[in-house]
Amino acid sequence: MTEHEQNLRDLAAMFAMAALLTRSKELDILADNITSSAFELADQFMLARNPTPEDGIAAIKPTKRKEPK
Repeated sequence: MTEHEQNLRDLAAMFAMAALLTRSKELDILADNITSSAFELADQFMLARNPTPEDGIAAIKPTKRKEPK
């Protein structure tokens, strides 16, 4: 896992932890399980993200060049 991917996983865990903390009583989650639950959600996020696209870099999509007029 690259440093960028690790930072993205940590960010996802932070948001998951915030959501779990705000809903911990509703979800009946113990405080010592929130951290592990947040990182489990972050790992699921990373798997769903699929950072290795089949057709090259995810941010760059092949486009047709416009012909000059």
